[in-house]
Amino acid sequence: MKRSRSTDRRPPVRQRGDALIESLVGTVIAAIMGLGLAFTCSRVVVSQRYVTTQSAVLDQMANALSSTGVSSLCAGTSQASVTLSTYTLSLATPTCSEAAVSISTASGAQAVTLPAGVVTTMAFSTPSSNATAQNLLGGNGVMTISQ
Repeated sequence: MKRSRSTDRRPPVRQRGDALIESLVGTVIAAIMGLGLAFTCSRVVVSQRYVTTQSAVLDQMANALSSTGVSSLCAGTSQASVTLSTYTLSLATPTCSEAAVSISTASGAQAVTLPAGVVTTMAFSTPSSNATAQNLLGGNGVMTISQ
């Protein structure tokens, strides 16, 4: 009966570099994930810039409508513009129309004609062929407020 001793030594096993390959694969996977996150973050930043700019343009367009007046803008007697940092976009004269309004009462329908100059529909937009508007607002550069 042979007893094994704790001092028995095994012959040295040849190392194969498994840990090195595993760490290399882990580094490659981490790099791919980092590139994906960087791309996603860059798209989020660009999207946020467009949303911020579009919000500022809509606010200034609504301010132009309330301060200048719809009838002045529709008549073409007043020109509105939007200013963003160092850029200024001149807004085109809005397309406006006037129409008869029909009012229904309990006794029946009655046609009412509004006084001259009362606008019933309007579309107010940024210029469509402006490269600056396309760079600032994204897409085709057109933002429209309509009613």
